[in-house]
Order: sequence, then C-alpha cells, then structure tokens
Amino acid sequence: YFPPRADRAASVTGYTVLLSQMLSQMEGMYRSLGYTPHEGHWGNITRYSEIITEEAAALSKLFVIESGNSIGMAKRSMGLMILFFLIFYGIILFLFTGSLTRPIEQFRSYLSEMATGRILPVLEEAGHDEITDMTGSLNRLSTSLGEKVRFTTAITQEGDSQPLEPLGPDDTLANALKDMGDHLKAAEKEDEKHREASEKRRWANEGVALFGEILRSHSLDLEQLADELIKNLVRYLNASLGGLYLTDPADHSRLDLVSSFAYDRKKYIHTTFAFGEGLVGTCAIEKQRIFFTEVPEEYIRITSGLGEGKPGSLLLVPLKLKEDVLGIIELASTGIFREHEIEFIERIGESIASTIISVRMNIQTNRLLEQSQKQARDLAEQEEKMRESMKQLQATQDESARRESEIAGILNAIQESSLVAEYDMEEKLTTINDKFLMLLETQRDHITGRRLNEIIGISRHADSYQELWKRLREGESVSNVEKIKLVNGKEIWLRQTFTPIPGKDEDAVKVLNIATDITETMSQKESLEKQAGEITRANLEMKSFSEAVDQALIKCVYSPTGQILEINNNFESATGYSSRELIGKNNRIFLQKPEREQFDRIWEDISKDKPYSGVIRRTRPTGEQVWLMSTFTPVRNEEGTIYKVYYLGQDITERKLKYQLLEEANKEIERLKKEQNS
Repeated sequence: YFPPRADRAASVTGYTVLLSQMLSQMEGMYRSLGYTPHEGHWGNITRYSEIITEEAAALSKLFVIESGNSIGMAKRSMGLMILFFLIFYGIILFLFTGSLTRPIEQFRSYLSEMATGRILPVLEEAGHDEITDMTGSLNRLSTSLGEKVRFTTAITQEGDSQPLEPLGPDDTLANALKDMGDHLKAAEKEDEKHREASEKRRWANEGVALFGEILRSHSLDLEQLADELIKNLVRYLNASLGGLYLTDPADHSRLDLVSSFAYDRKKYIHTTFAFGEGLVGTCAIEKQRIFFTEVPEEYIRITSGLGEGKPGSLLLVPLKLKEDVLGIIELASTGIFREHEIEFIERIGESIASTIISVRMNIQTNRLLEQSQKQARDLAEQEEKMRESMKQLQATQDESARRESEIAGILNAIQESSLVAEYDMEEKLTTINDKFLMLLETQRDHITGRRLNEIIGISRHADSYQELWKRLREGESVSNVEKIKLVNGKEIWLRQTFTPIPGKDEDAVKVLNIATDITETMSQKESLEKQAGEITRANLEMKSFSEAVDQALIKCVYSPTGQILEINNNFESATGYSSRELIGKNNRIFLQKPEREQFDRIWEDISKDKPYSGVIRRTRPTGEQVWLMSTFTPVRNEEGTIYKVYYLGQDITERKLKYQLLEEANKEIERLKKEQNS
C-alpha cells in the first residue's frame, strides 16, 4: 500500500523535522568541542596551555632572580611539567573526541541503513548526555516506524489492527496512517452495505420473475392460481405458514380463505372474515400492511412433527388494484420478516390483484360464452332453409353471438357483420348501428328513444310482446322472426336475437338485439312453398348447405405478435397442419414469402386497430395452394391494449379456380372467334 501523495509529503516532512532535531543536537556537540583551536574544549585546552606556558616563564624568571645556579634545573623541571600537562590534556582530548566521534559515526551508519527503508533494532542507551538523548530519539523513531509498518500490514492483510499510538500531536505519518485505517474500515463497511443491497435486489428480481411466471401460467383456474401463489410465497420467504383471502364477487364486504399452506402441505380449511373483522378484516379496511413481532398467544399456532409454538412474526398485506382491495395475504414465520421481504410482497401484490381480476373475467367470459354457444346452437337449428349467399353471414352471426359478452373487440366484429341495436329495460332504443338504420331507411334521431313495439309495428299490449319482455327481464335470451313494415310501406323480414346484458348485481340493465335481414330468404321460402314438387329437394339441399356451413367456417385466434393460440378442425384442414404443429408457434413460419409479405401488411393494419377483410392465399405442406375469404379482427382489453386477434375465413379455392377456368375458357373462345373471322 502506498499512501496518497499528500500523506507521503507529510511523512517526509516528519522525517525531516526529526533529522533536523538530531542535526541540531549534533551541531551543539560540535559547538561544545569547538570548530577551531580557539573555541569550545579545544580553546580551553589552548588557553590552559598558554597559561601554563606563561606561569612557567614567570617561574623561570623568578628562579633566575632567586637562584641563578638552579636555572637549568628549574627549566628542566618546568619543561617536564609542561610536557606532563600537554600529555595529560592530549589524553583527555583523545578520550573526549573518541567518545564523540564513535556515537556520531554510529548515528551516520544507522541513518544510512534507515534511509534504505529497513527497520533496525534499537540502539543501546548509556549515559545522560546529549548523545544519549539523540540515541533515545532515534530509538523512538525506529520503534514508531516499526509500529507503523505493523499497523499498515495488519490493515492490508487482516482488515483490522491494533490501535496505533502517534509519537505526538505532530506525528503526521501516524495520524495519516490512522486516517487511512479509518477510511479503509469505512470503505469495507460501505462495500458490505452495497453487497447486501445488491443481494436483496437480486433476490427480489428473481422473486418477481418467479411469481410473474406463476401468474402467467394459471390464468383460467383461480383455485389453482391461489394454491400455487401461497405455496411458493411460503417457500420463497422461508415462512412457516400462509393463507390467501379473496373478496367474494357477489359480496365485496366479505373475505374468504381460498388457499392456505403450512409446512409443505396444503391445509383444507375454510374461514370467512367480514371487512373490519379480525386482523384480516382490519387490513382490508385500512388498506395498509399489518406487521407483528409480538403475535397474540391464541391467534395462531405453528405445528410440526416436533411440536407446536407461537410464530415470531405475523404479516398481512392487502392485494390492491388502485384503491380496491381484492384480497389479503397472511404469512407467519418462526423468524422475523425483514423489510425487503415485506416490500417484495407489497411489490407483487398489485400484479396478483390484477391477475385475479383477469382470471375472474376469463371465468365469467367462459360462462357467458357457453351460454352464448347454447343460444347459437338453438339458432343454428332454425337456419335449415337459408340460401347460400346468407350462409357466411349467418355463420359470422353465430360466431359473434357466441362471443356477444366477451369484450369490445368482439362487439366491433358483430357491428361490422350484423344489424345491431340496444334497448334499455324500459323498452326504449338507445343505440343502433348504421347497417340497421340503412335497412330501416330512417335516421338515428328519428328512431332513438322509441319503444320496440313502435319500431316493429305491433301493439305494446300484445301477448307475444308482453311475453318477450317478461322473459328478457328474467334474464332469458329470446330468438324470433319478425316482419316489419317500414314508413314507405315496404315490408322486411328480420331474424332477431334478444339477449339481456346483466350488470354488477346480475340483474339485466339492457338488451342487445342482433338481427339478420332474411327478406330475400323468406321470399324464396314463399315461392318454394308454391312448388310442392321442389320442396323436398330444396329442403334436402338447404340441409346439406347448413351442414356445409358448419364445416366451412375457419377459425383461428392469434396473439398480438402473430403466435397461434387456438384453431378449429377447419383451420387444420385448410392449412394442412395439425393443431400440435400450429399451437404456440408464430403464423409466419408456415407462410411462403409472398404470403408472409401479405400477412405482414395485414398485421401492420391490425396493430393500428384496423380490421381486415379480403382474400388471402395459403400453401399447404404438399405445395397445394388454398384461397381463403378472410376477416381479421383485433380485440382490446379493458386497458385499450390489443391482446388477441380473431380470424374467420372460408375456403374459396374451388370458386377461384372456377373463375380462372372460366376466364381461360373465355380467352379460348375469343381466340377461336378471331381465327374464324380471319
């Protein structure tokens, strides 16, 4: 680890200050010794020598005066004395300078080794002079450097270390290392927080993907969906038990336990709560989660093969869509639910609520579809004598009647193919489409608000009319044939189906009238009745045609991306592929290049919510080409998004081939005529 540039500069400054202090002490020693022979200890020795010399000269003069005879002896004695003092002071000077130079040389060598980056053992301290003080300073510096190295090594290798004591408030390197250690510890803690947050996000994203797949896989069976949801929630959260309460569609103030799961096995029990009753009802009223870590003793028990006990925490989360509560999820655990686990349940709660609404709508749609199919079968039995030109329209009407209660997209298909009107429960016309207006030869504002009896030209008190509305108000669909006299005196025949549309309370709120103009058919029928010999043949022919209609209608349901979701036997026959080969695959992979280009153009219009009607070509696996009169109708959900595309078609290959043969025959006739003329 290399400290930052600022820390390295601070460390160098600290070393510089310490070395400056040591050099100052060394300078003090040199100053005490003396830089020249006249300074310090050298100066003292020189002065002492000069004094001794002067004293010796004085004594010599004295001896000359006092005793001239003993001058020689005195000079020799004085010389010996001077020599003695000189030797004595030389020995003292040698010993003194040696005691100074050896420590200085030792300091120089020690500092040179430290300059290479080595951490050296401490020097021996002896005495009480400046050299000893300098030795102590060097030892403290070396020891401090060793402590700093140990501290740095412990931080980089172990992530933790013993506290580092600085030499003083000005120990820049120690303070920098302590700051570095604190910073590394803080960074490690921050990394740990990021790892924990990342792990929580990964856990939540995996959970969203898991439960998203569960919601997509069980869109038609509410009980199975509830079982899968609560079972996987208990397992994913490592909970001990759980329950899923849903509102009753007929009574939105009541919550029923639809599924519960505990210790890896389903609990077949039934419990109901009213809104505001118990914790479940309180959670529904408040529309907020309820979380307990102190669960009441008698509220719930966790039981296993080893015994039973009170849970450590209890969590209730409302399933809301906007402000509507559709259900409650209740989970209990021997441990404590963490905050990110609670947020995860709340996060998927809206998706669960949305899916529950969708499943309920699908169930209701299937029920209404079965009812419509039964009504359509009743209508099909009455269409035995319908002429060939009306067969495709009747087939479309039957198909539309079977889906009259599905969604707005199906109603749009009916609007394109049938005569449609709506009446309120007071028998007054509220809505009528353009085709119906054109048939009645009137304007919308002239007819809107008028009663049904006024439109069809019968008395409101007629028994048949009273019976019709009695059955409609009881929720029963009615089919009949009516002859209507228009304002201009023209009479038309209508085959009509009146279907009551229920509201939230299951009572009818309006009546949907789907009609077919069968005037031409009725005229043909009257004409056929005059010819007894042709009646049997006509009946048999119409019966054959009716059976052919049931076999001629081709149906397919696509996803918004062109994936095949549902087909009938006629579609298999028309395309030459089996349902096992087609279902779940994109329609484009079964098309030739020109067919794919036409399909893409059609699909571009479909994506813009534009229905398509026209002829398309399909090529079977054998290479045989099939021509189909086709209708593509996009279907939107309650959010306005296209989620299905309905396809209805009829095989017109034979007719198209006849047209081609006729054209070729006409061309051949024209060619022969030209040859004869020439």
